[in-house]
Amino acid sequence: MPNNRRSTMKKIGGKDGIHPGSRKAGQITRVHLRNAKLASQAKGRKELNQMKLFRPLFFLHSLSGPAALSLPSLRALISDVFLTRNDDRIAELTAERRPGRPKDKELLELEELRRREHAEWETGFEVPNLTDGATTRLMYSWTESGTNLQSSHCDLLPWVRLFANDETTVVVSRAGKLDKMGLGDGVDGEGDNWAAMGKTAEEEGKIDVEA
Repeated sequence: MPNNRRSTMKKIGGKDGIHPGSRKAGQITRVHLRNAKLASQAKGRKELNQMKLFRPLFFLHSLSGPAALSLPSLRALISDVFLTRNDDRIAELTAERRPGRPKDKELLELEELRRREHAEWETGFEVPNLTDGATTRLMYSWTESGTNLQSSHCDLLPWVRLFANDETTVVVSRAGKLDKMGLGDGVDGEGDNWAAMGKTAEEEGKIDVEA
């Protein structure tokens, strides 16, 4: 039995003036649906990849140098900077919302994102191990060279999980591949102290803290 399905519009001849109920119309409809599905899948893959890269990009650009962070500094970077990055926008959208009106789509999405991330912080927040000198040395070199971060770069990095209510536990979630790159122990010194930055900003009134 012949296969009447055509894979592309180019292969379907005589597209002008066809009857809506004809076999050729069905072929064209199927091609449009297939193209729409492929476009939707491509968009979905792109958005998923962007979501996966957002976190490593955030912590990549938080580095001001190649030196590793202390564990308290990395914890403060997570809790005081990363997890609060959308708070101002959420407050702004909440203030703009008129009484009796449903929440804006953006507000709903940001609130849900914040809820998920805070829940992860409670159960184990995964982050590149910025307390490891080789990791920060490599990541900072990407910043200096203007490297376009890809998933393959993230696979090189060691990842750990930190916990909101446990200040000392660090669980390795992904070992990475830095041991094969000859980066050594990184550079001497210690990176930014995000814990001290938070305290300074709080004292200066730059961070609102509930009583």
